[in-house]
Amino acid sequence: MKNAEPRNPIRMEDFLRPQMFQKWTRLVHFDWKRDGDNRLVNSSSIAFWISAILNLLFFGLNGWDIIRHLSSGGRPSNQNPPVISITIYFSIRGLMLFVKRREIIDFVNALDRECPLETQKQLEMRLERTYKSFWQRYRFLRVYVHSTGPIFCCLPLAVYLLTNQGFGAPITQHNQLLGGWMPFNLRRNPRFYPLVWLFDVSCTTCGVSFFLTFDNLFNVMQGHLIMHLDHLCRHLEAINPADSVTNEVEFFADLRTLVQRQQLLNRLCGQYNDIFKVAFLVSNFLGAGSLCFYLFMLSETTDLFMIIQYITPTMVLVAFTFEICLRGTQLEEASARIESSLSQQAWYMGSQRYRKFFFLWMQYSQRTQKLGAFGLMEVNMVHFTDIMQLAYRLFTFLKSH
Repeated sequence: MKNAEPRNPIRMEDFLRPQMFQKWTRLVHFDWKRDGDNRLVNSSSIAFWISAILNLLFFGLNGWDIIRHLSSGGRPSNQNPPVISITIYFSIRGLMLFVKRREIIDFVNALDRECPLETQKQLEMRLERTYKSFWQRYRFLRVYVHSTGPIFCCLPLAVYLLTNQGFGAPITQHNQLLGGWMPFNLRRNPRFYPLVWLFDVSCTTCGVSFFLTFDNLFNVMQGHLIMHLDHLCRHLEAINPADSVTNEVEFFADLRTLVQRQQLLNRLCGQYNDIFKVAFLVSNFLGAGSLCFYLFMLSETTDLFMIIQYITPTMVLVAFTFEICLRGTQLEEASARIESSLSQQAWYMGSQRYRKFFFLWMQYSQRTQKLGAFGLMEVNMVHFTDIMQLAYRLFTFLKSH
């Protein structure tokens, strides 16, 4: 593929590349360019406007249908609970991207300032390892999305063409990609099936683009923070406390630089959590609900086409929820390694001034950086277990009723 390898040296925008389908559909929510001050900015907001229109149409129509039927005591017509829940899940992430777009741009530029352009410094920081991890993941997602996405979208169309009982037969929910409600009974009218299918494909593409943009920003930011924390740990391990006795002025000047860098990284970790904490709180529990609905649908059907259609989003929900929780654990462990690096020092060989400072530094380093949401939850592997248990409890409740 063209541009498969980064420029030499690696730059921040090499990590921020969109997937191909996002370029084809003009759904690149952050089109990164450098301005006259060499600052990364979002050069176009058209993707957010397209997404807003599609979301307003989809949720406006289905929301009106749900309210109308609930108020009349009837059951919403043609509603698909698994689809409604997962579209809300994706749209919450898209809304977060829009609301936090300025904070995201500022944070990306903060990481860009910390990313060295000199090849030697990049080797010292092991930036190429971080990029290699990103590129392997990017290629896997590229293959997965561009292979399963068309299958997922075309499967209802193929089912309709193979099983329809004539041009006058109404369209069932199983023949539709998303389901839901449209005025004038458009969803059940065979004459409008191609237009309705195209609308559903557009909404699906929008949701997947939201999801991948969120996912890429979350993982790129986390990867850079861990790289900087590990780089700091290597510098801490190289400290020789005995130098505080022989060359106190230079020793404490270098020490001040390391402490200031640790404080900067802690602030960046805090900003990183602030960007995503609302999405963690809302979308993870929506993900548990979506997973419950999909498991219920899989357990209730014997239709091979429906099983294939529902198993793809189920696998995506489990895999990406697991990865987000794993990333939270990795960040926590990288932050905890700072205290471990300090504790391995022969601090008792230092001067009295350094020994006093060392104990204060150890106390400060014990406050590890964690991902969470307003103190209500921490994003780690324990949280992943909680989400899976919640999904299973909801699933058993639906099955029992």
